[in-house]
Amino acid sequence: MIMLPRSLVTLFRRVATEKYPKVKPVLPQGFRGRPVHDPDKCIYCGLCEKYCPSGAISVDRAKKTWTHDAGKCLFCAQCEETCHEMPKRDAIHMSQEFELASRSRKRLVKISGK
Repeated sequence: MIMLPRSLVTLFRRVATEKYPKVKPVLPQGFRGRPVHDPDKCIYCGLCEKYCPSGAISVDRAKKTWTHDAGKCLFCAQCEETCHEMPKRDAIHMSQEFELASRSRKRLVKISGK
């Protein structure tokens, strides 16, 4: 008996689902997407690599390259925080990029450097 009134109420409510692939979601402030590296600000100290809990970042000081593997990344923003606090360089920031699915593991790895 109680189900009929509830069914009628929900029948005229606004739809709760979103049309995701066609309509992109509004991301909240502080959203943690793929980390973006700025090679002009980076001193390649390797602290981001050291403090990355999943080992998704590797830094080659000799070649001045910074590699990020999104397949391993936890998107915890520890790299951004470390870069901001320790050497105060702000060479890493979290982007709004979240659509990272890929059939190829190589596409998940981004290399940047000088």
